[in-house]
Amino acid sequence: MTQVSDPTKSKTLHYLRSVHDGQPQNIEASIRLMLRRRRVCKDTELDPGDLSIMRVQHRQASTSRKPVLLHLVSYVPGEKAATIDPDPEGPEDNGDSERPPKGKEFKAGECFLLVKDADVLFCGNGITQAAARNYLARLFADCGVEPDLCRFDLRPAADLDRLAIIRERGVSSIQLGSVAYEASRKLLPKNQSMSRRMLKSVSDQVSALVARDDTVLEQRVMEDLIVNVELKLQGNSFADIEAQRSIDQMAVALLAEDHDNQGFTIITRDGNRLSDLSVRLHKRVKVASSNNSMEHGSAWNSLTVYYGELQEGKLLET
Repeated sequence: MTQVSDPTKSKTLHYLRSVHDGQPQNIEASIRLMLRRRRVCKDTELDPGDLSIMRVQHRQASTSRKPVLLHLVSYVPGEKAATIDPDPEGPEDNGDSERPPKGKEFKAGECFLLVKDADVLFCGNGITQAAARNYLARLFADCGVEPDLCRFDLRPAADLDRLAIIRERGVSSIQLGSVAYEASRKLLPKNQSMSRRMLKSVSDQVSALVARDDTVLEQRVMEDLIVNVELKLQGNSFADIEAQRSIDQMAVALLAEDHDNQGFTIITRDGNRLSDLSVRLHKRVKVASSNNSMEHGSAWNSLTVYYGELQEGKLLET
């Protein structure tokens, strides 16, 4: 039976921020200036210093109200591609290499970007975030962008100041969830993050109430019993200043321990929900692909949808 290959690639979209000296830096304006001064694809080519060439393969910058969309590609001039014999006669096949068709080059990598102000959504397929940043910074300089605007870094948004929303809006409540039986048996002292200490304390009390006989039936009951822990301010709007400060500090501690904490939701005083997944600010998607390359329209669509989700969730920092 003939197998049909999956015409998509699984890719991770990353929410990054353009920053300089710790402050957000709007690179959208620099990109628009660069695109106006480099209207032909070939004019955007640069050698990053590793024998490859990088360029803007596709662009979309129709209006200032919508984000800029870029498709960057890289290639190595004259590079051959390894081949194999599909019908070797001997026990081994040493393979060979082939040059690209005349007038063509083999694509070495690509990436896709959505840029709005200092917000950058990135999807890589052989081109890293660092390589894309270096390329854009050099191209900005070649296009006459002010030197200060050519110096920027692309950093994960959560690493910039992921606590800004909490500090600005305050915390109304913190919700934690776990399976009581597993929490009481497996949350060991050597792995005690804040959320696990809270859950273990509560689950120990629940276990003491219901665990009269450690029978198989009792274990099944406990495994299905969920303990939901919620720390909440009384009165919310008129909560004591010290109480507000305490719950804010707990939320900060939870986010600082994001590798150990799972299953928490922080609700701000204006009703926004920050989950353990939302603070990571990335998303796994399927992008249409062909011949190991990704279709730029499909990648751009995924980036645009994710940008809308970040907007709706009020997770954009701009």
